[in-house]
Amino acid sequence: MAVYAIGDVHGCLPELKKLLDAVGFRARHDRLWFVGDVINRGPDSLGTVRFIRDLGERAITLMGNHEARAMIGLGGFADPSFDRQMAFLTQAPDRVELLSWLRQLPFMHRDETLATSMVHAGLYPGWSIEDAMMRARQLHDVMQDDKKFGPFFAEFTDHTPEVEPEEGDKTARLRFAFSVLTRIRLCKENGQLVWTNPVLSPGQPYVPLLNDSCRPWHELGQWSDRETVVYGHWAAAGLQLNGRFWGLDSGCVYGGKLTAVRLDHPDRPLMQVSCPCYVPPEL
Repeated sequence: MAVYAIGDVHGCLPELKKLLDAVGFRARHDRLWFVGDVINRGPDSLGTVRFIRDLGERAITLMGNHEARAMIGLGGFADPSFDRQMAFLTQAPDRVELLSWLRQLPFMHRDETLATSMVHAGLYPGWSIEDAMMRARQLHDVMQDDKKFGPFFAEFTDHTPEVEPEEGDKTARLRFAFSVLTRIRLCKENGQLVWTNPVLSPGQPYVPLLNDSCRPWHELGQWSDRETVVYGHWAAAGLQLNGRFWGLDSGCVYGGKLTAVRLDHPDRPLMQVSCPCYVPPEL
Protein backbone atom coordinates (compact mmCIF):
# COMPACT_ATOMS: atom_id res chain seq x y z
CA MET A 1 0.00 0.00 0.00
CA ALA A 2 1.39 3.37 -1.02
CA VAL A 3 0.61 6.51 1.02
CA TYR A 4 0.77 9.90 -0.72
CA ALA A 5 0.54 13.30 0.97
CA ILE A 6 -0.77 16.02 -1.36
CA GLY A 7 -0.48 19.80 -1.05
CA ASP A 8 -3.23 22.40 -1.25
CA VAL A 9 -5.47 21.55 -4.24
CA HIS A 10 -7.71 24.67 -4.18
CA GLY A 11 -10.30 23.33 -6.58
CA CYS A 12 -7.80 22.33 -9.28
CA LEU A 13 -9.50 19.02 -10.02
CA PRO A 14 -7.94 18.39 -13.47
CA GLU A 15 -4.46 18.78 -11.98
CA LEU A 16 -5.32 16.54 -9.05
CA LYS A 17 -6.44 13.77 -11.39
CA LYS A 18 -3.32 14.29 -13.48
CA LEU A 19 -1.15 13.98 -10.36
CA LEU A 20 -2.90 10.79 -9.26
CA ASP A 21 -2.29 9.32 -12.70
CA ALA A 22 1.36 10.37 -12.52
CA VAL A 23 1.97 8.60 -9.20
CA GLY A 24 0.03 5.54 -10.34
CA PHE A 25 -2.58 5.83 -7.60
CA ARG A 26 -4.44 2.52 -7.12
CA ALA A 27 -7.81 3.26 -5.58
CA ARG A 28 -8.21 -0.22 -4.08
CA HIS A 29 -4.81 -0.31 -2.43
CA ASP A 30 -3.34 3.14 -1.85
CA ARG A 31 -4.15 5.97 0.53
CA LEU A 32 -4.12 9.74 0.11
CA TRP A 33 -3.42 12.40 2.71
CA PHE A 34 -4.69 15.88 1.82
CA VAL A 35 -3.23 18.74 3.88
CA GLY A 36 -6.43 20.79 3.54
CA ASP A 37 -7.56 23.71 1.40
CA VAL A 38 -8.89 21.38 -1.25
CA ILE A 39 -11.51 24.02 -2.16
CA ASN A 40 -11.81 27.64 -3.28
CA ARG A 41 -10.02 29.84 -5.82
CA GLY A 42 -9.62 27.12 -8.46
CA PRO A 43 -11.96 26.21 -11.34
CA ASP A 44 -13.89 23.29 -9.83
CA SER A 45 -14.15 23.39 -6.05
CA LEU A 46 -17.47 21.56 -5.99
CA GLY A 47 -16.17 18.77 -8.20
CA THR A 48 -13.01 18.53 -6.10
CA VAL A 49 -14.76 18.24 -2.76
CA ARG A 50 -17.17 15.64 -4.14
CA PHE A 51 -14.32 13.68 -5.73
CA ILE A 52 -12.32 13.59 -2.48
CA ARG A 53 -15.39 12.91 -0.35
CA ASP A 54 -16.29 9.95 -2.55
CA LEU A 55 -12.86 8.41 -1.97
CA GLY A 56 -14.17 7.52 1.50
CA GLU A 57 -11.62 5.82 3.75
CA ARG A 58 -9.02 5.90 0.98
CA ALA A 59 -8.44 9.60 1.72
CA ILE A 60 -7.72 11.57 4.87
CA THR A 61 -8.52 15.25 4.40
CA LEU A 62 -7.64 17.86 6.99
CA MET A 63 -9.56 20.96 7.96
CA GLY A 64 -7.84 23.84 6.16
CA ASN A 65 -8.70 27.49 6.59
CA HIS A 66 -10.85 27.40 3.44
CA GLU A 67 -12.76 24.33 4.64
CA ALA A 68 -13.16 26.06 8.00
CA ARG A 69 -14.61 29.17 6.38
CA ALA A 70 -16.96 27.03 4.29
CA MET A 71 -18.08 25.09 7.35
CA ILE A 72 -18.64 28.23 9.41
CA GLY A 73 -20.60 29.89 6.60
CA LEU A 74 -22.79 26.92 5.78
CA GLY A 75 -23.30 26.44 9.50
CA GLY A 76 -25.02 29.81 9.79
CA PHE A 77 -22.16 32.17 10.62
CA ALA A 78 -21.29 33.55 7.17
CA ASP A 79 -19.25 36.70 6.66
CA PRO A 80 -20.53 39.36 4.19
CA SER A 81 -18.56 38.03 1.22
CA PHE A 82 -19.30 34.35 1.82
CA ASP A 83 -22.24 33.95 -0.57
CA ARG A 84 -20.31 35.58 -3.39
CA GLN A 85 -17.02 33.76 -2.91
CA MET A 86 -18.44 30.36 -2.09
CA ALA A 87 -21.53 30.25 -4.27
CA PHE A 88 -20.41 26.81 -5.43
CA LEU A 89 -21.34 25.59 -1.94
CA THR A 90 -24.30 27.78 -1.04
CA GLN A 91 -26.08 26.86 -4.30
CA ALA A 92 -25.13 23.19 -4.31
CA PRO A 93 -28.12 20.82 -4.07
CA ASP A 94 -26.12 18.62 -1.68
CA ARG A 95 -24.92 21.48 0.55
CA VAL A 96 -26.38 19.86 3.68
CA GLU A 97 -24.40 16.68 3.00
CA LEU A 98 -21.31 18.74 2.23
CA LEU A 99 -21.63 20.61 5.53
CA SER A 100 -21.83 17.27 7.32
CA TRP A 101 -18.67 16.14 5.53
CA LEU A 102 -16.84 19.35 6.39
CA ARG A 103 -17.73 19.09 10.06
CA GLN A 104 -16.17 15.65 10.36
CA LEU A 105 -12.77 16.67 8.94
CA PRO A 106 -9.90 16.17 11.40
CA PHE A 107 -7.58 19.01 12.35
CA MET A 108 -4.49 16.81 12.51
CA HIS A 109 -3.49 13.30 11.55
CA ARG A 110 -0.68 11.18 12.96
CA ASP A 111 0.68 7.84 11.82
CA GLU A 112 3.30 6.52 14.22
CA THR A 113 4.18 3.64 11.89
CA LEU A 114 5.23 6.19 9.26
CA ALA A 115 6.63 8.52 11.95
CA THR A 116 4.69 11.32 10.29
CA SER A 117 2.10 13.87 11.38
CA MET A 118 0.04 16.07 9.09
CA VAL A 119 -1.45 19.48 9.87
CA HIS A 120 -2.83 22.14 7.60
CA ALA A 121 -1.00 25.28 8.69
CA GLY A 122 1.33 24.34 11.51
CA LEU A 123 1.85 23.96 15.23
CA TYR A 124 2.14 26.41 18.10
CA PRO A 125 5.77 26.45 19.31
CA GLY A 126 4.63 25.91 22.90
CA TRP A 127 3.03 22.55 22.06
CA SER A 128 4.41 19.08 21.69
CA ILE A 129 3.05 16.81 18.96
CA GLU A 130 0.95 15.13 21.66
CA ASP A 131 -0.40 18.49 22.83
CA ALA A 132 -1.41 19.36 19.30
CA MET A 133 -3.12 16.02 18.75
CA MET A 134 -5.08 16.43 21.99
CA ARG A 135 -6.34 19.85 20.91
CA ALA A 136 -7.13 18.56 17.41
CA ARG A 137 -9.27 15.76 18.87
CA GLN A 138 -11.07 18.20 21.16
CA LEU A 139 -11.84 20.50 18.24
CA HIS A 140 -13.10 17.57 16.18
CA ASP A 141 -15.48 16.66 19.01
CA VAL A 142 -16.82 20.24 19.12
CA MET A 143 -17.43 20.30 15.37
CA GLN A 144 -19.43 17.06 15.64
CA ASP A 145 -21.56 18.20 18.59
CA ASP A 146 -24.64 20.23 17.57
CA LYS A 147 -24.91 21.69 21.09
CA LYS A 148 -21.33 22.98 21.02
CA PHE A 149 -20.91 23.92 17.35
CA GLY A 150 -23.11 27.04 17.40
CA PRO A 151 -21.83 28.53 20.67
CA PHE A 152 -18.23 27.91 19.59
CA PHE A 153 -18.62 30.15 16.54
CA ALA A 154 -21.18 32.61 17.92
CA GLU A 155 -18.42 34.82 19.33
CA PHE A 156 -15.55 33.51 17.21
CA THR A 157 -13.17 36.15 15.85
CA ASP A 158 -10.11 36.19 13.63
CA HIS A 159 -8.43 38.51 16.12
CA THR A 160 -6.51 35.65 17.66
CA PRO A 161 -4.27 36.15 20.72
CA GLU A 162 -0.52 36.10 20.21
CA VAL A 163 -0.13 33.53 22.97
CA GLU A 164 -2.33 30.69 24.17
CA PRO A 165 -4.99 31.82 26.68
CA GLU A 166 -4.84 30.63 30.27
CA GLU A 167 -6.08 27.14 31.09
CA GLY A 168 -9.18 28.41 32.86
CA ASP A 169 -10.90 29.42 29.63
CA LYS A 170 -11.31 26.16 27.73
CA THR A 171 -13.34 27.66 24.88
CA ALA A 172 -10.82 30.47 24.31
CA ARG A 173 -8.00 27.92 24.22
CA LEU A 174 -9.85 25.80 21.68
CA ARG A 175 -10.59 28.83 19.51
CA PHE A 176 -6.90 29.66 19.67
CA ALA A 177 -6.05 26.08 18.65
CA PHE A 178 -8.58 26.29 15.80
CA SER A 179 -6.81 29.34 14.40
CA VAL A 180 -3.32 27.95 14.92
CA LEU A 181 -3.97 24.62 13.21
CA THR A 182 -5.65 26.25 10.21
CA ARG A 183 -3.78 29.57 9.87
CA ILE A 184 -0.40 29.83 11.62
CA ARG A 185 2.67 30.88 9.63
CA LEU A 186 4.97 33.19 11.55
CA CYS A 187 6.12 33.66 15.12
CA LYS A 188 8.41 36.03 16.95
CA GLU A 189 11.58 34.70 18.54
CA ASN A 190 9.79 34.41 21.90
CA GLY A 191 7.07 32.22 20.38
CA GLN A 192 4.39 34.91 20.10
CA LEU A 193 2.29 34.53 16.97
CA VAL A 194 2.29 37.10 14.16
CA TRP A 195 -1.17 37.44 12.62
CA THR A 196 -0.84 40.85 10.97
CA ASN A 197 1.77 42.03 8.51
CA PRO A 198 3.51 45.27 9.55
CA VAL A 199 6.89 43.51 9.60
CA LEU A 200 6.48 41.45 6.46
CA SER A 201 8.20 41.93 3.12
CA PRO A 202 6.33 44.28 0.74
CA GLY A 203 4.79 42.28 -2.09
CA GLN A 204 5.74 39.00 -0.45
CA PRO A 205 2.89 38.05 1.92
CA TYR A 206 3.94 35.94 4.88
CA VAL A 207 7.63 35.90 3.97
CA PRO A 208 9.62 37.49 6.83
CA LEU A 209 12.21 40.20 6.31
CA LEU A 210 15.73 38.94 6.89
CA ASN A 211 16.50 41.54 9.55
CA ASP A 212 13.55 41.16 11.89
CA SER A 213 12.61 38.65 14.53
CA CYS A 214 9.84 36.80 12.66
CA ARG A 215 10.47 33.16 11.98
CA PRO A 216 8.46 30.30 10.46
CA TRP A 217 6.61 28.40 13.20
CA HIS A 218 8.62 25.21 12.64
CA GLU A 219 11.94 26.89 13.51
CA LEU A 220 10.90 27.65 17.09
CA GLY A 221 9.25 24.57 18.60
CA GLN A 222 10.81 21.71 20.53
CA TRP A 223 9.45 18.76 18.56
CA SER A 224 10.72 15.23 18.25
CA ASP A 225 13.55 14.83 15.76
CA ARG A 226 12.19 11.39 14.87
CA GLU A 227 8.92 12.57 13.35
CA THR A 228 8.19 14.30 10.06
CA VAL A 229 5.51 17.02 10.01
CA VAL A 230 3.74 17.56 6.68
CA TYR A 231 1.84 20.81 6.24
CA GLY A 232 0.39 23.19 3.62
CA HIS A 233 -1.10 26.71 3.71
CA TRP A 234 2.02 28.66 2.71
CA ALA A 235 2.00 29.08 -1.06
CA ALA A 236 4.15 32.23 -0.90
CA ALA A 237 6.99 30.21 0.63
CA GLY A 238 6.72 27.52 -2.05
CA LEU A 239 7.70 23.89 -1.61
CA GLN A 240 9.58 23.59 1.69
CA LEU A 241 11.66 20.52 2.58
CA ASN A 242 13.24 21.66 5.84
CA GLY A 243 14.61 18.55 7.45
CA ARG A 244 11.62 16.92 9.09
CA PHE A 245 9.19 19.75 8.17
CA TRP A 246 7.69 19.37 4.71
CA GLY A 247 5.59 22.24 3.34
CA LEU A 248 3.68 20.95 0.33
CA ASP A 249 1.74 24.03 -0.78
CA SER A 250 3.58 24.73 -4.03
CA GLY A 251 1.04 27.28 -5.28
CA CYS A 252 -0.89 25.19 -7.78
CA VAL A 253 -3.75 27.68 -8.06
CA TYR A 254 -1.29 30.53 -8.72
CA GLY A 255 0.36 28.87 -11.71
CA GLY A 256 2.77 26.81 -9.61
CA LYS A 257 2.67 23.07 -9.14
CA LEU A 258 0.62 20.48 -7.30
CA THR A 259 2.88 18.29 -5.18
CA ALA A 260 2.66 14.78 -3.80
CA VAL A 261 5.18 12.93 -1.65
CA ARG A 262 5.13 9.19 -1.08
CA LEU A 263 5.37 8.73 2.68
CA ASP A 264 5.75 4.96 2.91
CA HIS A 265 8.81 4.83 0.63
CA PRO A 266 12.24 5.09 2.32
CA ASP A 267 13.33 7.79 -0.16
CA ARG A 268 10.04 9.68 0.07
CA PRO A 269 10.04 10.65 -3.62
CA LEU A 270 8.24 13.75 -4.86
CA MET A 271 5.93 14.03 -7.84
CA GLN A 272 4.67 17.34 -9.23
CA VAL A 273 2.41 18.50 -12.04
CA SER A 274 2.32 22.01 -13.44
CA CYS A 275 -0.81 24.10 -13.21
CA PRO A 276 -2.15 27.13 -15.08
CA CYS A 277 -2.69 30.31 -13.09
CA TYR A 278 -6.32 30.40 -12.02
CA VAL A 279 -6.19 33.30 -9.53
CA PRO A 280 -3.87 36.35 -9.45
CA PRO A 281 -1.46 36.03 -6.48
CA GLU A 282 -2.63 39.31 -4.89
CA LEU A 283 -6.04 37.74 -4.26
